[in-house]
Amino acid sequence: MIEIHLLEQLVAFADCGTLSGAAEKLHISQPALSRSMQRLEEELGVTLFERQRSRLTLNDMGELAVRYARNLLLQENAMIQQIREADRKKRTISVGSCAPVLIPDFVSLLSRLFEGMTISTELTGDPRLPDYLKEGRYQLAILHKKPDEETFYSVPVADEKLFVTLPPVHPLADADGLYLKDLDGQTFLLYSQIGFWDELCRREMPSARFLLQQDMDVLGELVANSAFPAFTTDYVMERSGPVTDRMVIPVLDEEASVTYYCACLKEEKARFRPVFEYFQSTSGSRSRRL
Repeated sequence: MIEIHLLEQLVAFADCGTLSGAAEKLHISQPALSRSMQRLEEELGVTLFERQRSRLTLNDMGELAVRYARNLLLQENAMIQQIREADRKKRTISVGSCAPVLIPDFVSLLSRLFEGMTISTELTGDPRLPDYLKEGRYQLAILHKKPDEETFYSVPVADEKLFVTLPPVHPLADADGLYLKDLDGQTFLLYSQIGFWDELCRREMPSARFLLQQDMDVLGELVANSAFPAFTTDYVMERSGPVTDRMVIPVLDEEASVTYYCACLKEEKARFRPVFEYFQSTSGSRSRRL
């Protein structure tokens, strides 16, 4: 059996063109590299080089051996990467979420149910999130729409409703409810990491301007001390407390009220049974389950 390091040295020689250059690249001595190439020839039973007085070059068999060696090294690297990735996935639960609010408590739940596992999360507003789940990018997903039952197993986990907050002097502050189109053209303070809500706001208010903030505490200070409209949800208010000094008005669009679902591929249902059983056991209080 040919040792991998001999193939690596052969490819290095082909890349560098000289024994001295290859030896320097490989951090070995030139005589050691020369002995390795002789050993490779012996193991293959063919001559790979044209040897001249002060020069060594590959012959036709040598060029063929280099092509095979490159392919074998690529396959070896692919094998190593795939095995490492499989091991990582075995020890990691990857979660894709369409919205930020559930992530902290969901990670805490998974950490309790799967002790010793690494929990990896990614927030995305990408509507292809179910496709990513299907492709194996994630093992679990939090979706704002019930996924295809033929491919996925899912249970509802929480409800969330969107509200707009306005200063009392705002012309629309007395409204009992507003559609997003009623707010189009205005300038909003908006948290940058809101998942699918971002796409909804931009789609329904194409003429609005958004002052994005990456720090939630900074956003709170700006909302408290400015006249710009902003958004919140019932889920956020239940956990952070009511909004003060502002009128909190429900957004009436159908898409502004969502039910979140925890989903996995059907064949993964048994693996994540404790997660689904937890949600099913608390089905009477979805907004407070986690």
